[in-house]
Amino acid sequence: MTVKYRADRGEVTAQAVIAVPVVLAVLWMAVQATVFLHGANVADAAANEGAAVAARFSSSTRAGERAIVRTLTALDSDARGRWSVRRDGNDVVAKVSLRLPRIAPFFPRTVTREAREPIERFMTEEERR
Repeated sequence: MTVKYRADRGEVTAQAVIAVPVVLAVLWMAVQATVFLHGANVADAAANEGAAVAARFSSSTRAGERAIVRTLTALDSDARGRWSVRRDGNDVVAKVSLRLPRIAPFFPRTVTREAREPIERFMTEEERR
C-alpha cells in the first residue's frame, strides 16, 4: 500500500514538463546527425566517382561532372548543391557540395567532399622500363 503525501502532488507533471523537451531535443539532434552523415557519404561517393571517371585515359572533366550527376541520381539524392571537376597538374580534383535540410540547430547547412585521382596516361612498353 502506497501512501501519497500532499507535498508530492503534481511532481510527475513537473518531471514530464522537464523531461519531454529534453528527450525531443536529443531525438532531433540524432535525426540531424543522421541526415548530415548520409549527406556526407553521398557527397563523398559522388566526388570519388567523378574524379575516377575524369581521370581515365582520354576522358574529360565534363565526363566527370556527368558521372557526379549519375551518382547523385542513382543514390536518390534530392539534395541541391554544386559540384566541379578540374585538372590540377597530373591530378583530377572533383569537389561536391550538397545543401542539407536543417532539422536541429548547430549543424552545418552544407557538406563538402573532395576527391583527387591521378590522371591515367598511356605508356609504351619501352617507357615502363
